[in-house]
Amino acid sequence: MQRQFDSFVSGAPDVLAVHWGWVIALGILIGALGILAIIRARMATFIAVGFLGALLIVSAVSVLIFAFSAAGLWTDFFVHVLWAVLLAIVGIMLLTRPAISAEAITLLIAFYFIAEGILVIGFALTSQIDGLWMYLLQGGVALLLGALLVTGWPFTGLWAIGTFLGIDLLFKGWGIIALGFGLRAISEGALL
Repeated sequence: MQRQFDSFVSGAPDVLAVHWGWVIALGILIGALGILAIIRARMATFIAVGFLGALLIVSAVSVLIFAFSAAGLWTDFFVHVLWAVLLAIVGIMLLTRPAISAEAITLLIAFYFIAEGILVIGFALTSQIDGLWMYLLQGGVALLLGALLVTGWPFTGLWAIGTFLGIDLLFKGWGIIALGFGLRAISEGALL
C-alpha cells in the first residue's frame, strides 16, 4: 500500500504539488465532518438514510426514462417499469420514515458482519495461508461488531450508520492530509 501511495505522490502533476495547502485543508474539512458525524451520530444517520432515499428516487426516474426510451421487447419494458416502481417505493419509505429505515439497514449491516466473520474465520481455518492470526482477528472483529449491533437492535439502528460514516470520513480525512504533506514535499523538492 505504501508503494502505491509513494508512486502516486511522486507522479503527481506539478500544478497539484504547488497547491498542497488546499489538499490539506480538504483533508481537515473531511476529518472535521467525520468528527461531527461521530458526535452527532443520530443526525448523521438520518441524513445518510435521507440521502440514500433521494438517490433511489433519482434512480427510479432514470430507470423509468430508460424504459420509455429504449426500444426492445415488451418484457424488458415491464421489468424496467417494475424496477422503477420498486426503487421509488423504497426511496419514499427511506425519506418518510428515516428511523425505521435506519433500523432495518443496521440489521442488514449486522447480518453482513456476522456472515463475513464466519466466512473469514472459516477461510482462515481451512486454507494454508501466511498471517493466519490476521484473518482470525478480522473475522473475530466482524463477528463482534455484528453481535453488538444485533444485541442492541433496534437502538443501535439510530446511531450505528452515522458512527460508521463518521469513522470512514475521519480516516479519509487523515489519508487526504497525508497526501497533502506528500505533495508539499514534492513542491519543496524533497522527493524529486
